[in-house]
Amino acid sequence: MAAKGLTVFIVDDDAEVRESLCNLLEAEGYATAPFAGGPEFLEAVRPEQQGCVILDVDLPQVSGLDLQRILAERDIDLPIIFLTGYGDVPKATTSLKAGALDFLEKPVDTEVLLNAVENALEASVRRSEQKASQKQLEELYSHLTPREKEIIVLLARGYSAKQVGRALGISHRTAEIHRARIMEKLGVQSLADLVALAVQIGIR
Repeated sequence: MAAKGLTVFIVDDDAEVRESLCNLLEAEGYATAPFAGGPEFLEAVRPEQQGCVILDVDLPQVSGLDLQRILAERDIDLPIIFLTGYGDVPKATTSLKAGALDFLEKPVDTEVLLNAVENALEASVRRSEQKASQKQLEELYSHLTPREKEIIVLLARGYSAKQVGRALGISHRTAEIHRARIMEKLGVQSLADLVALAVQIGIR
C-alpha cells in the first residue's frame, strides 16, 4: 500500500533497470525518483525526506556501500534495499551490518521487491516518528534547571529522594519537590516512567 509523502529513490547506472523499477513502483502508487549515480542522488536528497532507497551495489564513481556510509555520515536515515547483479555474500554481509534493510539479486522477483519496499517505507515512518519523539524529549529536558538536571541523573541511577538529598546536601523534602517539578516538566506520572524517559534521553 503506497504511503503519501514517501519517495522511493532508485540509484542504478542501468537506464533500463531504472525505468523498469519506476514503472513497476508507480503502477503500485509509489512516488519514485531515479538517479544514474551516487553524486547526483547525494546532491538531491535531504535529511528531512522520508522514503527508502533501492541502491545498486556496483555503481561507478561512488559504490553502493560507500553511498550507504556517506548517507549515514550526513544523518540521512533512509532505509536501503540493495540490488546486485551478482551473488556477493561479503558485500551483502557488510551492507546488512551497516544497517541495510535488504539485499536482493537481479532480476528480482516482483512480489519480493514490493514487499521489501513496503517494509522499508514502514521503517522510514517509524524512524521519523522516533526522531520526532526524541527531539520533543530533548526539548523538554532543555527546560530543566541545572539543579534539576543534577537530580535527574541521580534518579536515573535509582536514587530515592532521601538519597538524592544526602548526595546533594539538600533536605529530603526539597529533593521531593524537585522530583515532582521534574516529573511535571517532562510529562510523566511515575518514577518508573521518569527513569525510562531519562534513559531514552541518554542520561545515565
